Amino acid sequence: MLSRRVFVDRWLCATDTMLGQIRTLFLALLMLWPAFGLWGVETHGDIRRAVVVVVMIVVLQAWSYSGYRRQAFPAWSWIPEGACVLLVLGASDFVAATGLCFIWVSFRALYGRLREQLLGASVVAGIMVTGREVFHTGSGGTVSLMFTALLSLIVSHVLARAGRARDRAAARESAMASAGAGLAASTTRADVLDVALGAALALDREVNAALIFTVAGPALHVIAAAGQVGTEAVGWVTELDRLPRQARDTLRSGGYTVITEEAADSLTTTLRLPRHRAVAMAPLVAHESTFGMLVLGLDRRPVDDLSAPVLTLAGETALTLDQLLIRSRLSVVVEHLPDALLLAGEAGTIRFVNPAAESMFGRRQDDLVGEPVWRLVHPQDVPSLLEAGPSPRLCRMRGSDDLPWVEVEAVLEHATEHDGSRSIVLTARDVSERQRLELELRHAQKLESIGRLAAGIAHEINTPIQFIGDNVRFMENSFADLVRLWATYRELAAAAGGPDDLTETRRRIDEMAEEIEMDYLMEEVPAAIAQTLKGVNRVAGIVRAMKAFGHPGTEEKAPANLTEAIQNTLVVANNEIKYVADVETDLADLPPVYCHLGDVNQVMLNLLVNAAHAIADADRGRGTIRVSTRVDGGHVVIDVADTGTGVPPEIADKLFEPFFTTKEVGTGTGQGLALVRNLITDRHGGTVDFTSEVGVGTVFTVRLPISPGDLAGASARPVEVHR
Repeated sequence: MLSRRVFVDRWLCATDTMLGQIRTLFLALLMLWPAFGLWGVETHGDIRRAVVVVVMIVVLQAWSYSGYRRQAFPAWSWIPEGACVLLVLGASDFVAATGLCFIWVSFRALYGRLREQLLGASVVAGIMVTGREVFHTGSGGTVSLMFTALLSLIVSHVLARAGRARDRAAARESAMASAGAGLAASTTRADVLDVALGAALALDREVNAALIFTVAGPALHVIAAAGQVGTEAVGWVTELDRLPRQARDTLRSGGYTVITEEAADSLTTTLRLPRHRAVAMAPLVAHESTFGMLVLGLDRRPVDDLSAPVLTLAGETALTLDQLLIRSRLSVVVEHLPDALLLAGEAGTIRFVNPAAESMFGRRQDDLVGEPVWRLVHPQDVPSLLEAGPSPRLCRMRGSDDLPWVEVEAVLEHATEHDGSRSIVLTARDVSERQRLELELRHAQKLESIGRLAAGIAHEINTPIQFIGDNVRFMENSFADLVRLWATYRELAAAAGGPDDLTETRRRIDEMAEEIEMDYLMEEVPAAIAQTLKGVNRVAGIVRAMKAFGHPGTEEKAPANLTEAIQNTLVVANNEIKYVADVETDLADLPPVYCHLGDVNQVMLNLLVNAAHAIADADRGRGTIRVSTRVDGGHVVIDVADTGTGVPPEIADKLFEPFFTTKEVGTGTGQGLALVRNLITDRHGGTVDFTSEVGVGTVFTVRLPISPGDLAGASARPVEVHR
């Protein structure tokens, strides 16, 4: 088998094409002809004539094989070849050697273009005329031989054209198949451009130059070129308007054109290409947007239509470039994503991590790949992370046992890859710094709230302090009078003698008692003392409530008395409320609630102040704020109702959005209700919703889980809006 392949490669040419196989067949017939054709040559006893015939046959066959090896014959060779054939035919009196003429004409007609075939027909006609005039063959035989030879020439020429067409189609199919495989395997833009240009040059033998340019606005940029393109084409930047209109019109989906004559000269000059007789162009289109062009330079207009393969090649090139661009952008996004990204198999084995994950977990990608993803998650947080699905879930993660746990906000999703396998996509965002900032923000907002209420609280304290001071001064003066009365008693008791003296003593005591209004003092001093004690208790209550409200609390949740917290908040917010509304409470006997007490205080203050402002905006006189609590299953429910303006339906969905406010510029930040939702849903796993009727009022309802075991069920519930 190997020796046959070596023989074919050494002695035969182009046997991998249809036309090459036809040429090889006719060459074989031409080489075999002497084996059965020389016997008909009439030498008439002249050995020189026989030698000449053999020499002519050998020369003709040697020349034919040489042209076969070159796969081309010069046009002028028809004449000497015809002379050789004429001599052989003459030696056989145009009878036995005519087979050589037909085989030679059929073989030679497989080469050259139409004008060369016309020359061949002229040579055949000359052979026949010479045979009739010189060798005196009959006219009928000469004419029949000529027409038979011409018919052989025509048939072979048509056969050659068909073979060329079939070979061109096969070459294009091969080029397109090779291009498809090459583009699929390309990993860089340079690879794609090399494959595309190589396939373009292989589409047709007339194509000797190929380039690709991109269009960005008014600019045209040649990004790649191959073949006979010169040295200035690659990297050339020019204006799109310099292209001929026919070329610019091709910049659309499905556009294809072949430009010839003067337009081709103008186009090649603009693109810095050598002069070509024809230029084929097809657009590069991705997502219905044209971003460039594939340009082919041809020696002449193609024999058949090139639109299908050129458009297909341009389309596949554009698609591959677009996919590489998307892949490159995705890679850039993944590489620069601040969140940790982990891709794991369905069983949980890590396949890929991005640089942010390496930084978060303190380990290189090679170390993390192959490990179970669940080893990075705190064991207590794995069930809740699996149940959360695509919803963000706070959990703890770390890269190894010797590293501290990091608070992250993680999202776990299952994805189906192109091969049908299931994968786990886990993204994690380090929220420890955010939690620290949120804690500082909550404290700052609490201080802001306290500062806003400080004037009112000062007023609240000032009133009891004023009557405490007045009562104390009254008791001071009264006590001085009592001291004077007591001193008079002592003087009179010491000087008392007989009955007359006692009478005088009583008179003086009565005068003193009347002077200091003893009956009034006996009635008012106890009341002043009681009022003073009441004021002291009131001041102590305000200070105690302020102290409880302003306590920073801890980062760990702890059981708390919500009833006391609500009462303290009502005291703190009293100055915001008392001028616009009356407060009614219906506080149930609540169990201790597992919560951040400072957060609950802040939520209640925001809801109460919001209710007071709504009542003031309603401008319907004094309103009512009702605060009630109850136990509902594993949750505590707090309702804050007001008789304010209500919430219009068109803004109900925006009420909890950060920075959204219905107040005038400078009077509201839009952070109050957004903070309420954050503290209740994110910090406590509870819910907050409201019902409202425009012109009647609004009821905000807060649900808090009582114990840690109720968190999972509560956290999955969204914010609800009822109108």
